[in-house]
Amino acid sequence: MVRLLALLLVMLASSAAAQSVVTTDNVRSELVSEVATVKPGEPFWVGLRQTIRPKWHTYWKNPGESGLPTEISWKLSEGAKADPIVWPAPTLFDIGGVTNYGFKDEAMLLVRITPPADLAGPLTLAAEANWLVCEDVCIPEEGKFELVLPSGTAATPAPPVTRTLFEQARRAVPTPSPWPARYGLSRTGDPTLLVEARGLKADTVSAVYFFPAEWGPVATMARQNATVTAEGIRIPLKKGDAKTALPAELAGTLVLTEKTADGSIRQAFDLSARLDPAFAPAATTSLANAVGAEEISLLQALLFAVLGGLILNLMPCVFPVLAMKAAAFARLAGHGQGEMRRDGLAYTAGVLASFAAMAGIVIAIRSAVGEVNWGFQFQSPIFSLLIAYLFFVIGLNLSGVFEVGNRLAGVGQGLASRGGTTGAFFTGVLAVIVATPCTAPFMAAALGFALSQPAPATVAVLLAMGLGLALPYLALSMTPALQRLMPRPGAWMDRLRQFLAFPMYASAVWMIWVLTQQTGADGVLYALGGMILIAFAIWLLRIGSGVSAGTWLRRGVAAAAVLLAFGATLKLDDSPATAASTSGGPAAGVSFDGWERFSRARMAEAVAAGKPVFVDFTAAWCITCLVNERVALETPTTRKAFEQAGVVKLKGDWTSRDAEITGVLKELGRAGVPLYLFWPPGADRPKILPQVLTESLILSELSSIPQAKR
Repeated sequence: MVRLLALLLVMLASSAAAQSVVTTDNVRSELVSEVATVKPGEPFWVGLRQTIRPKWHTYWKNPGESGLPTEISWKLSEGAKADPIVWPAPTLFDIGGVTNYGFKDEAMLLVRITPPADLAGPLTLAAEANWLVCEDVCIPEEGKFELVLPSGTAATPAPPVTRTLFEQARRAVPTPSPWPARYGLSRTGDPTLLVEARGLKADTVSAVYFFPAEWGPVATMARQNATVTAEGIRIPLKKGDAKTALPAELAGTLVLTEKTADGSIRQAFDLSARLDPAFAPAATTSLANAVGAEEISLLQALLFAVLGGLILNLMPCVFPVLAMKAAAFARLAGHGQGEMRRDGLAYTAGVLASFAAMAGIVIAIRSAVGEVNWGFQFQSPIFSLLIAYLFFVIGLNLSGVFEVGNRLAGVGQGLASRGGTTGAFFTGVLAVIVATPCTAPFMAAALGFALSQPAPATVAVLLAMGLGLALPYLALSMTPALQRLMPRPGAWMDRLRQFLAFPMYASAVWMIWVLTQQTGADGVLYALGGMILIAFAIWLLRIGSGVSAGTWLRRGVAAAAVLLAFGATLKLDDSPATAASTSGGPAAGVSFDGWERFSRARMAEAVAAGKPVFVDFTAAWCITCLVNERVALETPTTRKAFEQAGVVKLKGDWTSRDAEITGVLKELGRAGVPLYLFWPPGADRPKILPQVLTESLILSELSSIPQAKR
């Protein structure tokens, strides 16, 4: 009789255990408890653990554009209570352009159970659950579960394996946000969420996404392009399909990946953002949503970088240096192939070393400041002055005013003009320095990708760009057939060298002009005065010979003259023009004749009024920008076409650092200027034009606009 009772108990236990697990074709579901014995009136946790078939997924409480959330219906002992599901942080799924929120591989849905205080005997937990599981097709599934837990004077924990499952499940649950949040509405009614997480660095935070807790208020199909700024995390959103007004509190889960000393960690925070009427972002805050920021893979970025570097050889800013390199190759004509190869490799090494150094500087600045852009160094008047000096000294060297001999082999300003591998190496360095104001086709997407990625990807893309820049000369040095096409050496090479001094002088004049746009008229005094001092120092070093007191005196005076020239940099940042320029004052970096100064608010106002809008993001140090203005944007024909079409022309001057323009560039996945946006009248999104413009291209874009009524 005793054996029969024992057998019945085992069978009952087996039946109960079987009812706690349901296995379908795509999901294995199990109802598990964190305690083995419950205490009357003391809450405890249970979980519906689901192991999902590979490549399939179930859904979160807000499933997104399609799908259904998992539901659990409870039938408990009298007096017992089950709280709502505590959801883990979801994952975003984009299937054929449809955005869904849910779980893959495994999910544990936690529920807190409170047994009755007068519980006597076991507690029965019966549940019916249904869920939708999808891959390329969706299948509704369900299961019935039952757990019978004995009660006692104290709760006893479940086995360690089960407790580990609950610990893992709790780590997947979002924590309450440590930061306050608010949101504002643009004129079009689109919300922008601001999580006031001050102190975050943009390079340590990635994969930021806001999962709205409910369907309807926020559109899930719109791409989110979060930015990390000094005020926190800003996420432009799109109003959803719900017919009702946005709620006073917008609830959801913020998920981000943060780079820490222990590696990258995915974190999730539940937050509720209050509607702040005073926070009214412009309708075009999220230009990336309207235009579609370029999203490319690392492989595509590397390919674009090589192509961009190749095309960079044709951009006007590197013409003088490339002409120097061509003359250097001509001097090598008739030399051994080994010498040609060494020269090509040295030039390539100089280019790659410069890009590697630039990558290191970018990563260091990004770690300290949070963001960096292509050509950022030219936004510093100090850098502009030093580069003007460099161009001037190289011009003097090419003119034959002085030669860099063995005694001055360590003087960097003339190294680019030396012969041999040293000269080739530093010509590569100089080519990179003068190339940074230019942005060639294909470069924009590659640079935008590189400057927003972890350090290895940033280095790889910049080195690929350097390889593209050096590739034509490397190919020439390695290919005898191409070398035979080069002209023979002769007296013409000295005349060519002297001629090449004039592009260098012109480049120095250009940098002085850039300096004046940054610092005002005083910049001319500092630059020209410094050049006179440098020329005086070179003259002192050329006269006399031998070792004497006079020689040492001349060297001392020369050193003092050079130090005085470089001392001008100490005054540049204190210039009133610099402060005015960076604050949006009247000290503009470029001409505004016929153009309005860019602002998001003005752009939003003109677009909302249905007017055509053209936005030119430019800088005084960007030669490509200046050439585009001369040949395409400021010709009499295009000016007349702009006027007849009633176009609102906005110019964003990035000569000196401007946070608003930097933010727009970052949203659009761009790392520098030029950038041209054109909004046709009544359009809901702008068109990004090519970086190299022609008059015919501008006229073609304007031809579809009816002439403005007068």
